Order: sequence, then structure tokens, then C-alpha cells
Amino acid sequence: MSDFSKIHVTKLVKQFEVKVSVQKQIRGGIYRIVTPNGRTFSLKRMAKQLARLRWIDRTLLRVQRNGPLLAWRNPQKPEGRKPYAISQKGELFVLTPWISGRKPSPLSLTDMRACGIALARFHKAGQSALKGKIAYSEIGTWYSTLHTQHRYIQKKIAKAKRNGFSLPISRFIQQHGSEILRYANQAKAFLRSSGYESYRQSRRQNGVLCHGDGGPSNFIIKAKGTYLIDFETLHVDLRAYDLYRVIYNSCKDYRWNFSIAKAILDGYRKVTKLNKTDYKLIRVWLRFPLTTYLVLGSSKRFPFTKSRLQWALESERRIGPFLQKLEEYAARH
Repeated sequence: MSDFSKIHVTKLVKQFEVKVSVQKQIRGGIYRIVTPNGRTFSLKRMAKQLARLRWIDRTLLRVQRNGPLLAWRNPQKPEGRKPYAISQKGELFVLTPWISGRKPSPLSLTDMRACGIALARFHKAGQSALKGKIAYSEIGTWYSTLHTQHRYIQKKIAKAKRNGFSLPISRFIQQHGSEILRYANQAKAFLRSSGYESYRQSRRQNGVLCHGDGGPSNFIIKAKGTYLIDFETLHVDLRAYDLYRVIYNSCKDYRWNFSIAKAILDGYRKVTKLNKTDYKLIRVWLRFPLTTYLVLGSSKRFPFTKSRLQWALESERRIGPFLQKLEEYAARH
């Protein structure tokens, strides 16, 4: 970190009436701040418009009053009175308590149950926190989102057929493109037969506050309980979407071991029941070839290489047997 950026961070934190003794950049836009008296905070850039950030803040303050453990500001404390700070570039930053604990491991079924319990409590509290007109809802977007992502995959496959990529990549996509599209079509078919239409027509009844990107990196386990952190993707949706995100992010790097998903669902069901439609809606997103979609989109995390495409396709193939186990689980519960 350069001297200038250290000064920049110190000025940002000062807007919250907090002094900096030690600062450490965790990753882009996230800093660990230690005060002279040893208190620790997280300074995080929120890539949202001001109106959206104000909604996130109001909503999370309501949710906190209902009991779930969240890493968010406490307006009763001096450092929590100001909801955000603005950088010289006009970027929005929030200061939240740094939760010292450990990230849950998908290899620990106890940890995964704890995540399921924490998510269910968040949904339960979040549903009662949604007052008045429902803002920032994505309940009605499932058809359009799947269609847009499907079209993106189709365009990439069409380009590969024209040998528009390197020869190894083009040949791999030519060989396996129809299989990838089959998975995308299955997801859309699952959505049509899931009961989604009735759910989206009753948004007030079925909508919950969704974290939006739950997974092992967004829970912190402490002796007091399991905290949820990082709320930049907060929105209103169906609870099945949040469950899908937690299952996807917990299982994709562990060869789609269903015992991980079972532990998450078992934990969730300790707090609130799931019905047949919930399971069908989870199945929709799990079947869509998201991992392949992300590799085709190319990023630092998912580079566009033949080996990464092979890895993604192997992952998509494991989802078929995984969904069969999910269906059996749903039938039992």
C-alpha cells in the first residue's frame, strides 16, 4: 500500500470519528482498521448508488433489532452514527465491526448446519423488516436472467464454431457446446414447472431479504454464534435463491458432495420449513451451467482457458447426480 493510499484511508476513517493505528488492505476496497485502543473495524467500498446504500443501511438496522448476528454498524456507538463516508473519487465506504472468528469449512458438516441456521434466522428477521413498498426486488427477474445468460453462452458457442478463439478452446467448445446448452435448457424447463409463477405473483408473501452471495466466505463462526458479513449484494428475492447461492459456493469446490448441501438444508429446516416449490426453485439455479458461464465470461478468478473449461464441464456433469439426491431429500422432508 502506498503512503498516499494510507493517508487516503486514514482520511476516510476519520469521517467516522475513528483514529487509525494500524491499517491493512485485505483485498481491493476492503481494509482492516485497528484503533489506538485496539478496537478493530472493516472499511469496505460499496459499489452501489447512494439511494441503494441508504436502503441497505435502513433495512439491516431493522433486521439487527430482530436478533440475527450481522456485521453492521451500531448507531448507538460514535463510530456507528455515520452510515457511510465518501472518498475523494466519490466512492461510498462503510465502516463495520471486524468480526474475529473463523470462516466455516465445507468439510465440517457442523459448520454447514450453522450456516443454514444463520441464513434461516436472517430470512425470518428480514421478512418482518420489509415494510411498505418492496424495493430492490429481483423476485420477478428469474426468467429474464436465465434467458440473458443462456443467450450469452449461445453467442460464445457460435463464435467458437467460427474458430473465433484459440484453436484448443474453439475445438473444445465445438465438441461440448450442445451439452452445455442442454443444461441451460433444462434449467429453463425446471423454472417453467417449478411453481415460480405463483410465487412471483405473491411477492409480499414469498419475498425475503436475501444476502445474495452467501457462501463460506460470508459467514464468520464465533462462540456467540454465526455472523453474516458483506452485504453489497443485499436485495429482495425468494429464499430459494439464497439457499442456492450458499449451496453452490459451498459445494462447487468439493466435487458436489451432497452431504454438504444436506447439512445446510438440515440447519435451515431447524428454524423454518421448506416446501416442494422451494426445492424445485433451488434446483433451477443449480442446473444452470453457471460455472461454465463464468469461465466463458473470463475473469481473474475464472480465466478463459481450455483447462478451466474442462474443469467447469466436469463440475456441471456432477450436478445431475447431485440434483437426484436433492430430489430424494425433498421427498423425505
